[in-house]
This record gives sequence, C-alpha cells and structure tokens, in this order.
Amino acid sequence: MKRLRPFFSYYGSKWCLSIKYPSPGHDHIIEPFAGSACYSLLHYNKQITLFDKYDKICLLWQYLISVSESEILKLPLLEAFQPIPSNICTEAKILIGFWCQTATTYPARRQSCNPVGRCNVWGESVKKRIASQLQYIRHWKIFQSDYQSIQNQEATWFIDPPYQNGGHKYKHSKIDYQNLSDWCDSREGEIIICENKPASWHEFKPIGINQGEKKRKIELFYHRT
Repeated sequence: MKRLRPFFSYYGSKWCLSIKYPSPGHDHIIEPFAGSACYSLLHYNKQITLFDKYDKICLLWQYLISVSESEILKLPLLEAFQPIPSNICTEAKILIGFWCQTATTYPARRQSCNPVGRCNVWGESVKKRIASQLQYIRHWKIFQSDYQSIQNQEATWFIDPPYQNGGHKYKHSKIDYQNLSDWCDSREGEIIICENKPASWHEFKPIGINQGEKKRKIELFYHRT
C-alpha cells in the first residue's frame, strides 16, 4: 500500500515519526488533535475520524475530503512574496497559506519565498500531488470539537495534543494535562499518546529524535493495547 504524503504543512507534523508508532490494532482510527493527521495518512484505508478545535483545520480537511481533483489543479500559482488572491474560496486560501510558510500553526497570506524548483512550497508539483491523493481520503470524516466532547468508543486513538513544552504556538494550546491523562486512560480500545521530553503527565518512553529548525527534541510516546 502506498504511503500518502502530507496534504499541507503544519507545525508538529508526525510525517517523519509516523512509521515508528505502532500500527493500529483496530479498523477505526480516531485523532482527537488532528492537525495534518500524518498517522492517519500512513493508514488511510482504515475508517478515519478526525477532530480538531481549530476552525481552519476543520474547514481545510472538509475541503480536501470533498473537493474535486480538477478544482485543486485550477488553483493559482504564486510568484515570490505574492499575496494569495482574494477571489478563491476560504478553504483554498487556507490550503495555499499553509504551503506558503511551512511548519506553522496558521496559514500565511502570501508566498514567503521563490517557489521555483521547490517541492515543499506551494507550486505545480504540490498541486498535482494533492490532487492525486484525494481519492484515498473520500471516506474520512472531520469534526470541530474539543477532545472532551468526543464519544468514547472502541478504536485506535492516536492522541497528539499540543505538547506541554512547546505547544504554546497553537491557537488552542491551554490543556489541563492531568485531565487529559485521565481522559486518555478512559478511552476504549487502543491508545497511542505523543509528547516530547521532559513531559511527565503520563508514562512515556522515547520513540525518536525530531530535528527542528533550532534544536533536536526527544520525542516520547505511550502505547496501550
């Protein structure tokens, strides 16, 4: 089975680490803090249910799930530092914005660099890649919700919250981690929790190194089957 590449660039993405996490033991994957949903991209043929509190993330995923390939391919390209056109839909602006400035928590309003020859910023190659992958996520579902409002059910819960150290960059970053810990433990089925060192609100162990722009971080996880 092919591996899907990210549909948009987002801070805290698990694209590089996703292959290190345990494979899901259930046919249903739930991501309560969806972001760019890179764990689900690795197991896209499962039943996928995404939740996120950030309205722009939810609008973007709903757009990707339902938009046609031809519409993606018709989206405008941008010159270096050119603003995103105002005559396209809000969801398309969000998509392009997340590609204009990579690994951020909010979409940019203009292209941040010269995109010629680059595969990690908004350009023709990114459009074609997104369009070619849309067929694989048509069955996905996305809901705007706080994690505490999600119905408990038997599933593989991939829980990637704003980190206790560094998660302040997200729009919705205020987390009661003791409450989150108890909530995680109460989930039915399998749980996989993501964090980084030195978080201690749950029983974590190292899974790998995340090389950020400024420093290397030791990634942690907890797994219960």
